[in-house]
Amino acid sequence: MTDRRAPRSGEALPEEPLSGGNTGVVVRVGDTVRRQAGHWTPAVHALLDHLESVGFDAAPRALGTDPQGREVAAYLPGLVGTLGPDVLPPPFRTVQACRAIGAWMRAFHDAQTGFEPDPALPWRVAPGRPLAPGEVVLHHDVGTYNTVLRPDGSFAVFDFDFASPGWPVDDLAYVLWSWTPLWHDEAAVDREMGGVTLSERLHKFAAVLDGYAADAPLRAQVPDAVLRRMTRQSRTLEDLAAQGDPAFVRMVAEGHAERPRHDARWFAQRRDLFAAAIS
Repeated sequence: MTDRRAPRSGEALPEEPLSGGNTGVVVRVGDTVRRQAGHWTPAVHALLDHLESVGFDAAPRALGTDPQGREVAAYLPGLVGTLGPDVLPPPFRTVQACRAIGAWMRAFHDAQTGFEPDPALPWRVAPGRPLAPGEVVLHHDVGTYNTVLRPDGSFAVFDFDFASPGWPVDDLAYVLWSWTPLWHDEAAVDREMGGVTLSERLHKFAAVLDGYAADAPLRAQVPDAVLRRMTRQSRTLEDLAAQGDPAFVRMVAEGHAERPRHDARWFAQRRDLFAAAIS
C-alpha cells in the first residue's frame, strides 16, 4: 500500500505529535494521522475500506502507508477523549454520551453487513479467519481515549489496531467497563471521571445498551461478558509483554495487567445490581 494522499514532490508538511498513543507514537500531518504500521494493518485497512464503501463516516478512512512505513489514515476532527491522568472532558461523562457511544457501536456492527475478512490477513492478536455466524469484527478498544465527539453529539472512533473477529457482546463489554466506568479504584474514578456515584454508574451502564438497542437475550449475556473481558485483558497484556513489545512491557510494569483483575472482583460483588439495571 502507498499513501493515496501523499504531499507533492518537494512539499513537506509539519508533523504534530498527538496526545494518547499509549502503544506507539502518533502524529498529525496535514489532514492525515500517521503511526507505525504492523502485520495487522492490511486486515484493518480492508475493514476500514468496507466501512467507507457503505457510507459509514464515523471511523477514519484508510489511506495506505507512507515512505516511512507508517499507516496513514484520515484525521477525524472534533473533541478527542483523554487517556488520563487528566480529567475526561465533561461532554464525555454524561448519560447521553454513553447512549451515543452505544449507538456508534450498533452502527459499526451493522455497517459490516456483507464484509468478509480475508482469512490470509492476520489481526494483531489473532490469526486471520472467516467470521462464524453471528460474529462481526470487533474494535476491542472503544475507550473514551479512542473517540472523537462531533458537533452533533455523535461519536467517531479511531485506533483499530486490536480489531479482530468476535461476538458483539464482547465489544459492548469493553465499552461498559470503560465508560461507566467499572473501576475498583475510586481515586482514579474521581481523578479521571470527575467522580461517579454507584447510581450514576448504573444509569450509564444501562444507557450504553439502550443506545445499542440491545434485546433481552443480549442483555442477559452482558454481566458474564464484562467479567470475561476484564480477565482476558490481563492475559492479553501479559502475553504481549512476554513477546517483548516494549509498550506492553511498560504497561505491565505500571500495573495495567493487575487492574483488570481488581476491577473484575469489584464488579463481581455488584453484578446483580448491574444485571437488574439492564434487565
